[in-house]
Amino acid sequence: MVDLGNKKVIHSLAGPAIFGLMILLPVDSMTYEVRCSIGLLLWMAWWWITRPVHLAVTGFLPLATAALFDFVPLSRILPAYASELVILLLSANVLTTCWSLWGLDRRIALASLIGVGTNTTHQILAWFAIGMILSAFLPNTIVAATMIPIVVAMLKFIGIEDLWESNLGTALVIAVAWGTSAGGATTPLGGAPNLLTVEFIQEMVTQEEFLFTTWVTRFLPLSLCLMVATFLYVRFAFKPEIAQIEGTREFFTNELKSLGPMNIHEKWGFWLFLIPALLAFTRPLYANLLPAFSPAYAFLTFALLCFLIRARGENLMTWEYAQKKMMWGLFYLFAGGTALGRILSETGTAAYIADMLLPYASNGGFVAVLVFAALTLLMTQITSNTAAIAITVPITISTFDSLGLNPLPFVYIVAAIGNCGFMLPTSAGGPAVAAGYGINLKTMAVKGFWACLIALVVVVSIGYLLARFWPAFSTA
Repeated sequence: MVDLGNKKVIHSLAGPAIFGLMILLPVDSMTYEVRCSIGLLLWMAWWWITRPVHLAVTGFLPLATAALFDFVPLSRILPAYASELVILLLSANVLTTCWSLWGLDRRIALASLIGVGTNTTHQILAWFAIGMILSAFLPNTIVAATMIPIVVAMLKFIGIEDLWESNLGTALVIAVAWGTSAGGATTPLGGAPNLLTVEFIQEMVTQEEFLFTTWVTRFLPLSLCLMVATFLYVRFAFKPEIAQIEGTREFFTNELKSLGPMNIHEKWGFWLFLIPALLAFTRPLYANLLPAFSPAYAFLTFALLCFLIRARGENLMTWEYAQKKMMWGLFYLFAGGTALGRILSETGTAAYIADMLLPYASNGGFVAVLVFAALTLLMTQITSNTAAIAITVPITISTFDSLGLNPLPFVYIVAAIGNCGFMLPTSAGGPAVAAGYGINLKTMAVKGFWACLIALVVVVSIGYLLARFWPAFSTA
């Protein structure tokens, strides 16, 4: 019988061993850079799932391996560790830390339990639906960064601190993350992958403006079927350790009443989070006036105010308190996943994998739909949904143009499946934020695999039928 200590040693050594084997792999078609990149991907995935070290430690591997083995310029991946999304997550964490200082997190948790109910299955489905609906109109990372802290606050209130060891904690946070992925393709506003797809269609296919209304009408059947399928999967995929949160709606209502009215510190904490969240959601209204004031810097501005505002003779928050409560690992994990995605793109690894599959789609038809959808889904899991779209949509357009086939239906299908990041922290903003809060990554990877398979079957089947029997699906 192998004890826990030995298991950790084995998993610690297995990661770098896989990396070393990939470097030495005698495959002429794979460049040194590609072998290193695939090795790093496997190493990080292994450590994220088996967790021989903290998740944040794994997040620094791209820097160390790139410096030692020189397979990608460090200047290309260093920005990932200070990206706007890292700033956004850090700032949102400061603001929610202020909640815990003054008890606002407890009030929000009670309101969530009263509003959604105490049945854990209903909780999972409700949070999934909220993430799904909001992500149809807002970038998935923004939705995840604003909704997951509320879920975590509720979990802490009912006594769940370690999300990795809790099926319910992991399920609730994953529900929000997956919801942001499942609903992302509904409108172009769902995130960068959609806007990038619009740009490719305008530049490479139509040479004219691609209307948002056109996107909605073409994607709505795909999105609705995908959302229904993933909703049903989430309903049965997770088995929380408790079926009912202890306490009745009346109990939580009384608990909320016992807190009394919000004090001045709670009100400041509430508004300092709500205002940047609203600014993030209404970004198009003021983007021309303040082009650099993106959601990340809106949250940062109000996070800084936490340390400046004094109410009734007390600072709203001090750095001494914040640094003890901040989830520092969240930022490094997210940055590491972003850096890995950049490495796979910069070294040509993602394109190499794509080129391997292209011959299987040369005759068009259902096989071509399946191959390009599967390729995009694979790219989404190991890089990011934005990187996947940046790689596969131009390949899709050029390939079917060269075959004399209309590329638009293939592009629609690829764009829809490109939003389905479920398995790894590298998949999309939602899973990355969820991973940073310490959920069980083994659970996300295993159940995410089946979610990906269901998404692939649904999108390919419905997309193929739409292309065959709905003429508008082949137009812009």
